[in-house]
Formats: sequence, structure tokens, C-alpha cells
Amino acid sequence: MKKSIIRLSAIISAACLLCSNLPFSAEAAVREVNVTNVDELHAALSDAKPGDKIIIAPGKYENDVWKGNWAAFFSEASGTAEQPITICSKDPDEPAVLCGVSQENKIALHIMGEHWNIENLVTCEAGKGIVIDKGSYSTITGCEVYNIGSEGIHIRDDSSYCLVENCYIHDCGTVSPQYGEGVYIGSAKGTTEYGFDCHYNTVRNCKIANVGADCVDIKEYTLGALVEGCEFDGSGIQGKNGGDSFVEVKGNNAVVRNNTGYRSGNDKVLYAVDLYMAVDGWGQNCRIYDNKFYMDSEDITLVKGWNCVGYVFRNESEPKCPAVTGNKVIDVLDIELKGDVNTDGEVSIADAAALQKYLLARSDTGYISGRNADISEDGKLNAFDMCCLRSQIASGEQPTGRTYVNYITEDVGKWRFTDGLGGRTIHVKLKAAPGHSVVPAWGYWDPDHENADTGKKGKWIQLSLDTITLDENGEAELILELPEAVTRMDVEVWNYLNGSEKLDKSAVEVTEAWF
Repeated sequence: MKKSIIRLSAIISAACLLCSNLPFSAEAAVREVNVTNVDELHAALSDAKPGDKIIIAPGKYENDVWKGNWAAFFSEASGTAEQPITICSKDPDEPAVLCGVSQENKIALHIMGEHWNIENLVTCEAGKGIVIDKGSYSTITGCEVYNIGSEGIHIRDDSSYCLVENCYIHDCGTVSPQYGEGVYIGSAKGTTEYGFDCHYNTVRNCKIANVGADCVDIKEYTLGALVEGCEFDGSGIQGKNGGDSFVEVKGNNAVVRNNTGYRSGNDKVLYAVDLYMAVDGWGQNCRIYDNKFYMDSEDITLVKGWNCVGYVFRNESEPKCPAVTGNKVIDVLDIELKGDVNTDGEVSIADAAALQKYLLARSDTGYISGRNADISEDGKLNAFDMCCLRSQIASGEQPTGRTYVNYITEDVGKWRFTDGLGGRTIHVKLKAAPGHSVVPAWGYWDPDHENADTGKKGKWIQLSLDTITLDENGEAELILELPEAVTRMDVEVWNYLNGSEKLDKSAVEVTEAWF
């Protein structure tokens, strides 16, 4: 058995190497720079070179002297992919503390360059904790940030592919709660001094508590932000300047997954996740799934968005709360897409990693869809499926599948469907007794319809359909083309017939709906 596992691991690892196509390089030389006081730290940051490892001895490092940048400590150096610059505590169990003097101004640690690794440091007593500018491919890991006047960690000014991981961020927004985010990605639309291209940044496995604004704020003009595995405590959120949720998303294609949030009795927390279109075309295509939210009240909606397309699925809440509100946010039940192993709505290298963990019997697999993972369709999950998935990912083509959506029974023979379905072809499956007939109708809210007499916009459009005879399985499928601007939709059964005899409409049910 052991040989089989080793052999399977080798097959899968080889497949993943083919998928990743990553270059190999020899380990770069490292220059260790040991720091024991403020002057040595300034010198090390000023003279930093690619490959340097700045190792800071335990102690408190405090600076309130102007050094050419409004920060307690800063560097304008850049590392490289092969030789990143690392700044870290000598003893992670007794981390070095970098701080300003006042929570009203200055940045504790300001890095203005690429390829930095910031590890196991404490930053405190400043206007901002850690700021990365023009710092793509940088990481902040194992750090604590607290007693900060506004944002705890800020990734900005064209900084992409950065990682904030295993950090504890708390007591931020002590001076300006409206800007007291735990992690802030990008810049607001009115900003003129910083570049907006802050794409594909990740916040992972962080604990964020007692911050004045949102725990994580993903700004407009950003792409592909990922927030996962975090724990949020909303007790400090003050509801100012739109700061009323654990995560606010204004960028496109963001993913918020596998997080836990606690409202902690704070009535300023109105939503778990807030989608907001600060700029036309932004705040779109966010996916929010596999989160657990403790919201204190069943009247709290988990995800809010207006004019923002979002896909919300497999979230849990205590007590049970409404999943979504908003004209374009879709309450998703399931996604059927071959190769989408983790069922996040797309096929990517993350699916290969999930399938690999499953095949190796790892305990940290997360959600796995056996239906989607069985790419070979032989009823088994094995290394052959892994090879098929590798080929599928390498092709660069996204397969098509079905997204099943939520609906409620609004009345006998009437069903209301999730908002956000405009511009799609919706399939609705009806079920009753074989051979019987239904007379269905459907309707939708068209916000663009203008009343010629009053000039007011918005009208409910009701449409009848032809009589349909149910097949041998007692099923019939409605195919409905929705105009782009449509927000709400329903389906009704006007009559349920056996020949000319009218039957009880309660015997008709909707079994599934998808696009």
C-alpha cells in the first residue's frame, strides 16, 4: 500500500510540474545584516540590496526623526524574484517592535520596492502600520499590527501579487475610524498620487479584530483579490464612511472564502460582505463562498450589493440569515462544471491542488465535488482524472457548465427566483404527474421600461406560455431568455390539467433552475 501511495504521489507531482511550468534556479546568496538599534536599522534599510536578510534583535525600535520620508522606518530598495530582501525578527518568539511615537501620524514601516519579505515583526504606535508601495511580489507574514490611527496594513501604488498571511491586526482606526481598515488593498477613485493597479493580492489566515472600519477593504480598479481563512471580529467597527462589514469589495473578480466572522453584538455591522460599485463597471464578479458568519440576529443579510454582480454560495450563518440582497447578487445553490474540483466557478491550478490533496488522502482538502472532479466520467477519482485535468488547464479553455440558482415558493404554483439573472438564459424544471399538462407563465421586473405618460421607469412584465404536457417522468423544462437589465423573475402555473379537468396546482413543483 505504501508503495502505491508513493507512486501516486510521484505521478501527481509530475503532472503538477507540467501544469505550473515554473523555472528552476540555484539558491541565491544571502547577506545577513544583524541589527540591534535604531541607527543600524535605518542603515540596513537604506543600504538594502537584493538577497539581503535584515535580522532585528529583540527590543523596541522607535523613531520620530525626519529621514526624508514620513515614516518611522522605510526603504526604497527592491529585491528580485531570485533574491528577495527579507526583514525579520531574530527571535520570532520575542519579535522586534517597530513603532512611531504617535498614532496620529507617520507609517511604522514603509517599503517602496518589490520582492520584500516582512516576517515576524510587530508594528505599532503610528498613523499606519505597514505600507507597501510599488512593491509587487512582496509578503507580510507572521506580523502583529496594533495601536494604529488609521489602516493597519496598506497595499497600494501599483503593488500586485502580494501576500498578507498569518498576521494579527487589531486596534486600528484609533484616530480616524472611517479609515481604520485592518487590510486596505488599492486606492480610492479620488486618489491622485498613487497608481491603482493593485491586482491579485491575497489576505490569508489573518486575525483581524477591533478595527474602526472594514476588516478588509478591496478598492475599485483592483483585480483578483483573495481573502481566505481569516477570522474577523467586528466589535470595533463604527459604521463611518461605509465601514459596516467584515469585507468590502469594490474591485473585480475578488474571492472571499473560508473565513469566519463574528458580529460580536455590534449593531454597526450591517452585512458580512458589502459589494459596492464605486466606479461604473467595478465591484463585479465577486465570489463569496464557504464562509461561516456569526451575526447575532436573523435579520442581518450576509451579502449586499447594488448593481454589483456577485455569486454567493455554501455560506453558513448563526442564526440563519438571508444570504443576499441586491439587484444583481446571485444566490447560487451549486455549480456543475467539469474540472472545477473545488466548485468555485472556474477551472484553475487550484483545482489541481485540491484533487492532488484528495488523492493523497490529505485532511485539508476542503470542499470537493466528486461530480466535477470525475473528468474521465468513469465513476472514480484517480490519477487519470488528474492527468485529464492537467491537459484541460494547459489548454487554457474554460469549459461550460451549469450554475444552479436558489428560489422560494412564494404562493401555490408560484416561485420567486434569486435576483441577478438578467441577460441569461434560465432553465426551470417543473415536475408533476406524467402525461398531465401545465399552463405556465413567467414575469420579470424591467427597470428600463419607461411609462410614456408619466416618464417613470420600471414595470413588471408578465408573459404567458403555451400549454406543456409533462413527459414520462412527469417533467417539463422552461427555457426563458431574460433581458440584460432584468433584476427579478418569477414563474407561475396558471392551470394544472388532466385533459379538461383542472387539478390542484400544489401538486406541481419546481425541482431545479440553472443557467
